[in-house]
Amino acid sequence: MLRQAIQGARWSQHAIPRSLLISSNLPPPRRTFSVAASRFVRNDESKDKVRFFEQDTRSSKRRVEVDPEAEETVETQEVQSELSKLERELQTLEEGPYGPNSEFMKELPENDRLVALRALREYEARKGPDQHEPKAGLAEVFDEELDAMLKEEFEGLAKEEEEDWDPTKPIEQQRLPYKEAPGTSLDAGHHPYVSRFYESLRGVSKDNVNDNRKQEELWKWYRRCKQAVPSFIASIPEQTMAALWDLQSRSEIANTTRVQRLRLLVEDLASAGRTPTTQQLLVYIESLHEYGKTHEALELWRAHQTDIAQGREALESYWTIGVRLLSAQDDPQKAQDMALAFLSNDRSRQPRILIPVIDAWGRQPGEAAAVKAWALYLQLKTFLGPDMTMEDYDAISVGFLKSNRLDLALAVFKDMMVTGRYPDNDSTALYKAAVGLVGNLQTSSISEQEVNKVSLSALTILPRAFQNRFFYGSWMKKLIGMGEVDSAALVVELMYERGVRPDPKHLNGIIGAWLREGNANAREKAERLGWTMIQRRIDMVWARTYPEKSPNDSSKPSVYKGSETARIPRFMRRTVPPATIETFCLLLLHYTRRGDEDMIQYLTKCLRDARIRPNSYFMNHLLYDELRRQDIRTLWIKYKEMSTHVRPDLETFACLWDCAKLQYDRFKDPNTGFPPVRGLYAEMMRWYAQLTPHWQNVAREEFSKDLYDQIIRCFCLSRDIHGTLVALHSMRDTFGFFPDDDTAHMLVLQVARMAGVPTGTPRRRLRRLSDNPRNKENIAHVRRLLEILSERKISALGTQGLNVEQLESTEKQQLQLEIMAELLRVVISRAEPNSTPAQIEDKLAAVAAEMNIPKIDLGSPLTGDSLVF
Repeated sequence: MLRQAIQGARWSQHAIPRSLLISSNLPPPRRTFSVAASRFVRNDESKDKVRFFEQDTRSSKRRVEVDPEAEETVETQEVQSELSKLERELQTLEEGPYGPNSEFMKELPENDRLVALRALREYEARKGPDQHEPKAGLAEVFDEELDAMLKEEFEGLAKEEEEDWDPTKPIEQQRLPYKEAPGTSLDAGHHPYVSRFYESLRGVSKDNVNDNRKQEELWKWYRRCKQAVPSFIASIPEQTMAALWDLQSRSEIANTTRVQRLRLLVEDLASAGRTPTTQQLLVYIESLHEYGKTHEALELWRAHQTDIAQGREALESYWTIGVRLLSAQDDPQKAQDMALAFLSNDRSRQPRILIPVIDAWGRQPGEAAAVKAWALYLQLKTFLGPDMTMEDYDAISVGFLKSNRLDLALAVFKDMMVTGRYPDNDSTALYKAAVGLVGNLQTSSISEQEVNKVSLSALTILPRAFQNRFFYGSWMKKLIGMGEVDSAALVVELMYERGVRPDPKHLNGIIGAWLREGNANAREKAERLGWTMIQRRIDMVWARTYPEKSPNDSSKPSVYKGSETARIPRFMRRTVPPATIETFCLLLLHYTRRGDEDMIQYLTKCLRDARIRPNSYFMNHLLYDELRRQDIRTLWIKYKEMSTHVRPDLETFACLWDCAKLQYDRFKDPNTGFPPVRGLYAEMMRWYAQLTPHWQNVAREEFSKDLYDQIIRCFCLSRDIHGTLVALHSMRDTFGFFPDDDTAHMLVLQVARMAGVPTGTPRRRLRRLSDNPRNKENIAHVRRLLEILSERKISALGTQGLNVEQLESTEKQQLQLEIMAELLRVVISRAEPNSTPAQIEDKLAAVAAEMNIPKIDLGSPLTGDSLVF
């Protein structure tokens, strides 16, 4: 707009009408305002004055006078200001560091500054003006010699930039843009990527090796160095490569990623003309085997047989890995020959190298393979003797279970159970007795021919004392604890084959373990087994209730069969034991965690069909399911219905108090039928009074600090001062809990809210009133009141010759309870100014009776002096 106004001013200066401009053949008008206009109108000798105006549109009558040189004037002033500032600084610098206006002199204290200036003046006076050295100007500083030096330096830098990078030279032989300082590390003058690589390597080495973030950063810089820096692999020191290999092999990354990185490091070493060390090679072969590429690992192991260093540890590691690889490739005969030859050369070597060979024989089909596996097992027991551990027995027995050698697995577990207790039933003792050997059993005396001659079934016989469900149950419990749930299911199959009927709790343990695994296949097997047991229970109830009806009657209830996609064990096709309440509880917990309301209702219906009375565990999970959905009305209805025939436990009331916290919240709907806080406490004390002395002790032991705080919190949310006082004394007498700092904090907030929110305030206004800034003042006043009460109590103890620090812990807790109770009594007396202390005590006694604790000691009432503050 400014440029348009100036353009119009230029035409008006020559008095040319606009109509002539439009109709004539004159060339189009020049561009809008440029710098040339300002030069045209500027004439210092002329007395004429040109004024410039700006208007919104061409037809607008509103014009504003503008100065086209204002912006240039401002910039000129800023430049002049900067120049003046630089001149002042230059003048200060010319005065020197000891000039009166220098920064050094200004920072000195005033007295020191005056002394320094006086000393400088005296020095100048003694030296005289003729002794001053002349100041060098710019022309003298930048002389010809300096120009020549700068020219030579810049020409050298330009020449270095023009040189081509030679990729065949190591990094340390390349010309660097700057010289390395003597004594620095190899990476001091490297490419920036190389410096970052060494920095990351040092960071991972100093910190935790399993820091995945730093591991990934180290590998990132290694890859970037390979891509951006030629001859990086050839120049990297062996110690650095060894450290990088060690870090990658021991990192907790995915096995796939680790194998890929180790493979890349092997290729990088080969490209640089290096060979991996024996330990690195063995680690790489082991990683390939764990990744599932056993064939490739075996080929690599065979290819480097002649490259193994002649050291004891290296040879043992190499042959141990070879035995494992051959066993994994289902070549147990070669693995056995290698292992026995390995052990025969040195008796001090570990015989546990035979365990993978035993597993490999167990996976082979046929009776001959079983005989070889058992003979090798006996040799292992003979090699180890008393050094055979539980882990050895577990590894062999689980291997036999997974290969479906159930009898052999049972015999191995039997050996573990009889170790040190029944030596005559040990497998080695049975072999000696069957073969007729005398003296100590030697490894050379164990042969497959003798095992065949004696019969494998005779050597794996189970003593009659172990032929019961308790022995098998202990085995299943051990397997489940090891995480071998499928192996525990195979033990159930073995029990059916041996004629031992499994107990429902055995199958319940398997169901719970499958559900804890979390994968879809295990979950489907658990559900199917559970529903099969429930169907068995309903069939028994039907046969007992309607003996005249057929088992295939259409009116008989049939339950959900579970998923048909899961591959189930064979024993589940047999007649399983009937379900118990534990079976229902396991499925209920599973469905409540998944939020499957339909299955929860269906399971509850099947519980009625099975004629099983629910226990407190089943009831609690139904209540917690309603609590998660915050359906308070339904929760209370279910509790009242089920508590008539199910005895609640402490967990039940923990759920009810959690629900009460929602109910008594001042922002919730009060019309839910849930009892008030005093009624809920009376319900809990009524339940406690009906317990036997044993279960009362159990309840006192299980009562927790969290439940104590939740109960006090509910009384505070209900703004029930009288009930809070009674509850504090009741929980001390019943459960042995005393108030602490958290309790004091809740009581202070309760009293402050009562002071800040008038009684009868509508619920919709409570939040706004509670957020009032005066609420903080009320809290401070209540805290001060609590401090005064504490000081009075401590002073009263001092008059009796007692010190708080010398009190026992129980006495200190009792003192804190008395202070809290006195605070609540003071608040009650202030809230009811017309009531006498006797009337207040009567009201507290009535509240205690309402809470189902009529004969409780509530402490001493307030005296007249206690009410004065």
